[in-house]
Amino acid sequence: MFKIFSAQTFVASCFLFLISVAASAQTFTMGKDCNALNAKGKDELKAKNYQQAFETFSGMKGKCKTKDGKEASAVGLAESLNGLGRYEEAIKASDEALKVTKNSSLAAYFQKGYAQNKLKQYEASKASLDKIIQLTEKNENIKQRATNYALMAAMYDRQLGNTDSAFYFLDKAIAMDSANAGFYIQKGDMFVEAKKYEAAFIEYDKAVALGRTDMDMYIIRSDASLKMMENKYHTTNAQELRAKMTASEKNLVCSDLKKALDLGWKDMNKDMFAALVCK
Repeated sequence: MFKIFSAQTFVASCFLFLISVAASAQTFTMGKDCNALNAKGKDELKAKNYQQAFETFSGMKGKCKTKDGKEASAVGLAESLNGLGRYEEAIKASDEALKVTKNSSLAAYFQKGYAQNKLKQYEASKASLDKIIQLTEKNENIKQRATNYALMAAMYDRQLGNTDSAFYFLDKAIAMDSANAGFYIQKGDMFVEAKKYEAAFIEYDKAVALGRTDMDMYIIRSDASLKMMENKYHTTNAQELRAKMTASEKNLVCSDLKKALDLGWKDMNKDMFAALVCK
């Protein structure tokens, strides 16, 4: 948490950005190779593998020449460097993203403000965060503002670990754009992280009702249900789970797993689990 703000001021001031969510909210003009590197780096950031992410985004920087590619690589580097505690370098990377976007990158301003705060440059940090608010207030597109709230929630959840604020801002996003299935998936994922699985599936069901019936949706659901069983029975062994799970629990796990596999999911471990448990 940033030390210079009270809780109320901090909630009002930090308009944050999550790279891994941003890809679903906007279309990046990047080639196939750049998109692949960007996705890889985002996964590494999500897993807090900051050194790996740094190496991925460093490689991306040399290959991606479009504006969006340059912004994504610079912001990815900034977050990686912040994760590694290399705050001076994170500021430089943020400034690169701001240069290429003509000072319009919310992501870059957040990463810069985060690094400045860590360096105890409190006034500079506040100025960076205030700039995010100014840019946001100029945006009259309701759906985009809702997306920004969702991005903000994701950053609170991941980089700052403040789940209360994360849920607060995600609920604001949902209130503004209740037809966005991605918001419910994001909320469900947060409940899974908190091991509140029943609440997670309420949110996932809302996403399905809004039309999210693709392979990724059923991968998310099957992974969540399997985590719930592993947590309940304290084992990841498929044979032990088969012996301990009730018929309704097997149905919960297997119904979504089979849908994901039928839609083309290729995962040897899940194929083996389905063959053993889902009969």
